[in-house]
Amino acid sequence: MITIENCNYFCSSKMFNIEIAEYKMREPIGRIMSKISKSLQYNLQTNLNHLDIDRSFYPLWLIYSQPGMTQQQLANELGCNKVQVVRIIDYLSDHGYVDRIQHADDRRKYELIITDKTELHINEIKAALEHTSQAGLRGLTAAQTNALYNLLYLIQNNLNNINKNNLKTDE
Repeated sequence: MITIENCNYFCSSKMFNIEIAEYKMREPIGRIMSKISKSLQYNLQTNLNHLDIDRSFYPLWLIYSQPGMTQQQLANELGCNKVQVVRIIDYLSDHGYVDRIQHADDRRKYELIITDKTELHINEIKAALEHTSQAGLRGLTAAQTNALYNLLYLIQNNLNNINKNNLKTDE
């Protein structure tokens, strides 16, 4: 796991074979990540535009990978709120990719089940998700790829901790 202390190694010019300029005001990392996200999403949609899934390829993959997961579990996996997940599931359900089945023990919960339509396309979706990630990581070694993922998870964790602390001070 990468910590702040050993992060310098993973960001060094040796590790990524790039020249690191002295610090100056750079484009905010959120903006860079947003542009990367848009490019990845565009690539996915271009490859899968014949499917009527909109942008919900990864949520559909998660539902396929974890049969019977609930909407709350999907929200946790995606890091979004229930309202966003309901919109995603409504869309996928309306287009015949997912069914909601009322939980046997808790009538407030719904299990998410893929349909035959999803089964027809899931291998293509998986391949497109993998291809898109590989395209974005092209030119990186396995060590660089692992370092990048670790750094992204570190950033995500840092921001989640800030958000949790802000929620505590607002109460």
